[in-house]
Amino acid sequence: MTKVAEYFKFVDFGDVCRNCSINCCKRFYAVLLPEEEEEYAGKSFTLETSLGPVKCLGAYKEGSCPFLSPEGLCLNYERRPFDCRVWPVLLYYDFNTGEKVLYLDMDCPAVAEGRVSQKLINDIVNLLKSVRLDEEWVKKFTLAPWPNNLIEICRWK
Repeated sequence: MTKVAEYFKFVDFGDVCRNCSINCCKRFYAVLLPEEEEEYAGKSFTLETSLGPVKCLGAYKEGSCPFLSPEGLCLNYERRPFDCRVWPVLLYYDFNTGEKVLYLDMDCPAVAEGRVSQKLINDIVNLLKSVRLDEEWVKKFTLAPWPNNLIEICRWK
């Protein structure tokens, strides 16, 4: 069975992120899919949501991602989890309408400055709309605390 993250191997932000002084891996965390939890056991942490716990990888309690090099590069880039692959695109669940909603995170300097191509964003969006993700996980992901400097790019049932 193919892991969801493998569908997104085409996403490469290496050149876009390489000289970023903000470095998302020092500020944010990725919520792991259930299929990724075992691979990151011992490196992940647990966040509680009102629907149950989620495992996460990345910045937590003043620490940065355990895979972040001193130079600010990902030491796990080729094997990074789903949430790391698609960020700055976020998939949320609208509890009022039952729709899935995709957002762009404007806390990403590359997004805010228009350096992420519309084609790449569209490719991510189209694939996210076709990949089956567990709805309960999407709900928990939505409830994991996040800064929420987001702009909506699409929604669907």
